[in-house]
Amino acid sequence: MAANLYYTPTSCGAASYIAAHKAGVIGTKVIPNETDIRAHKVLKGAKAGTDFYAINPKGNVPTLVLADGTLLNENAAVLQWIADANPASGLAPAPGSSDRYLLQSKLNWLSSELHTGVGALFNPTLAPEVKQFLAARAGIKLKYLNDVELAGGKKFLVGDKFTVADSYCYVILSWTGYLGLDLSAYPAAQAYFNHIKGLDFVEAAHAAMAAEK
Repeated sequence: MAANLYYTPTSCGAASYIAAHKAGVIGTKVIPNETDIRAHKVLKGAKAGTDFYAINPKGNVPTLVLADGTLLNENAAVLQWIADANPASGLAPAPGSSDRYLLQSKLNWLSSELHTGVGALFNPTLAPEVKQFLAARAGIKLKYLNDVELAGGKKFLVGDKFTVADSYCYVILSWTGYLGLDLSAYPAAQAYFNHIKGLDFVEAAHAAMAAEK
């Protein structure tokens, strides 16, 4: 049996869809189910119309329900499961290798620092001074990404090829324009984003998500 992936096309859950598309496991090992996390309803799939809290009490995406009923609802776990569903895809280094632990380190930083730093600005009730503070804090995270993680014009976060860390990072960076953060102030991050966005399989994954509607 396949695992069920619950996602939205513009949230961090889209990173898991992109990864599953790149891995070639959609429809075989992973069944995508678009979800409205504001209305808490599953929109597509066998459980369409279901209260999403009945599937994932946290109400967040990505959510991956494995064939044995195991619930994964954090990006690092979901993305690595998808990568391991097809090791030949190269979406994650081999388990036990130094690069695999490096991947986990990057995923954890993305989750705890970049995601929270940028994502905090989605709150529509922020007072202007709070929004200014959070934007400055997001800028610190973007500067670290620009100056350290992508130093020397790196095209990928781990090694010399696309991994699930890039899928996650790319989706977070895609929020910056909507949130009023000027990514062009971070040229290495802007170049990285443009590069990932233009990859054939990333464009194809977005088209596939749009076709799911």
